[in-house]
Amino acid sequence: MFVRCVSALAAVFLCAAVLIVPQCAGREPLFPAGETYVFYTASASSNARIVVTAGEDAAKTKRRLFCLTGESTAYADARAAFDEAARYGAELVFSERAGEVCNYYYYAPGLAGAVYLGGHAVNLHIAVRGGGAAVGSPLIFGGY
Repeated sequence: MFVRCVSALAAVFLCAAVLIVPQCAGREPLFPAGETYVFYTASASSNARIVVTAGEDAAKTKRRLFCLTGESTAYADARAAFDEAARYGAELVFSERAGEVCNYYYYAPGLAGAVYLGGHAVNLHIAVRGGGAAVGSPLIFGGY
């Protein structure tokens, strides 16, 4: 009886470790943090729960989030956002202008997942306004 209880308890701990360890390991943010960093959880759409943190706390915040579906940050210099697209080897899929914001939609094979916009797989989004820009994956939600 004791052996069964110990075996069952060990199985529970092993299952918990299999679920929790991947959430905590290798959880660096996708992008160098700007002043703030934004995480999206529970949905890869505008229904996502949005978690905003200070840029310097991005790695710590990411490690404690579950059901992570995306992330973004903003830079004062738009070149920094485009440098991230280049770093991931992203290819421009299409762009559009909405008011004062120019949106660039990319697909980067090195980034996990994608959403489909107009029949195109997209997993990196850059929104440029003035001289600054935000970069997000798979999309920037909550406006920029």
